[in-house]
Amino acid sequence: MKRKICLILAVIFTIACFSQNLVMASEIMPRYNNVLFTTTSFNITDAGEARVAVNYEGLDSNLIVATITIKIEKRNLLIFWKDVVDDTNIVYGSSYINTYVYQLEKTGTYRCTVEYVLSGAGGADDVVTFEDTKTYG
Repeated sequence: MKRKICLILAVIFTIACFSQNLVMASEIMPRYNNVLFTTTSFNITDAGEARVAVNYEGLDSNLIVATITIKIEKRNLLIFWKDVVDDTNIVYGSSYINTYVYQLEKTGTYRCTVEYVLSGAGGADDVVTFEDTKTYG
């Protein structure tokens, strides 16, 4: 009986410690030199339009040069990815918001990767990456 109680308490203790670490890790935000935040979303409409919404807000009104690279790939043969869109945009300013629209030709699974390289007076370049996968059709 004592052994069973000790085992149950050990399992509860282990779960409590593990969940505490998850909560603490989710509250950690990276500190950037030039940008306060970036937000990105990737959606595919029923008409096959891939919409990539990008947004960044700079720190302390620093003049920022942002290189935003958007890459969309289509899954082939379950494990291979074929490039469909490879678009690089250079933006100047302390904030930016835009939605890029690309017409997809075929149904399937698509992966979108967006990389922000943000340069400014705050120090070394900030590199922020976003990735999402959606199915069309």
